[in-house]
Parts: sequence; structure tokens; C-alpha cells
Amino acid sequence: MLEDKNKASIGLLAIRIMLGITMALHGIQKVTNLSETTEFFVGLGLPSIMPILIALIEIGGGIFMVIGLLVPLVSLGFVAILGTAIFMLKSGSGFVNGFELELILIVLSIVCGYVHFNKKLIQFMPLS
Repeated sequence: MLEDKNKASIGLLAIRIMLGITMALHGIQKVTNLSETTEFFVGLGLPSIMPILIALIEIGGGIFMVIGLLVPLVSLGFVAILGTAIFMLKSGSGFVNGFELELILIVLSIVCGYVHFNKKLIQFMPLS
């Protein structure tokens, strides 16, 4: 029984780390192409500050997710960003080659947030 719990903890840890890395890399991509990203966001009718805020949430949240800091709160931020991306950009594209990545990242965010809900402020292993 204990071995199964350790396997689940390691699996959830791997999911959380991969989610954090993925989101941080998306934020870094926005920062490295900030002028193009800002033009794109403004073209969607969003304020020019939004790409910076979203990139900060993605980078900072990604780092927090990897180290296990404020995971439920970070998960909510990720769900908000990804859900908005689906709604504003991808909903007409369908699932395959459309919003599949965003939906997978939303599900992973919800799982990570749920597993870490009511845990310590910083908790590296989710089930310990």
C-alpha cells in the first residue's frame, strides 16, 4: 500500500514539474518576442499590459509549480489564462490541432491544484 502511494506521489510530482516547465517556457516566449506579442494582444482588443502580466504569471507560476509553492493558487491562474486562450483564440479550431494542448494543460492544472489543496504552503511531494 505504501509503495502505491509513493508511485502516485512521484507520478504527480512529474506532472506538476512538467506543467511548470511548460508554462514557464510559454511565458519566456512571450517576453522574448514582447513587441510581436503585444501587437497580437492589442489586435485582439486587449490592453498592451496584458502580455507582460500573462508572461509574469506563466514564468513565476511555472517556477512556483516546479518547487511546489502556492500550487492551488498558481493552478487557478493557469486555468484562467488557458481558458481565456481557448475562448478567444482556439474555440473555432476544434479539438485536434486546435485547443487540445490548452485543454490538457487545464486538466493538469486542476489535478495539481486539487492534489495540493489544504497542503502546506510549500510542499514538494504532493501526497507526503
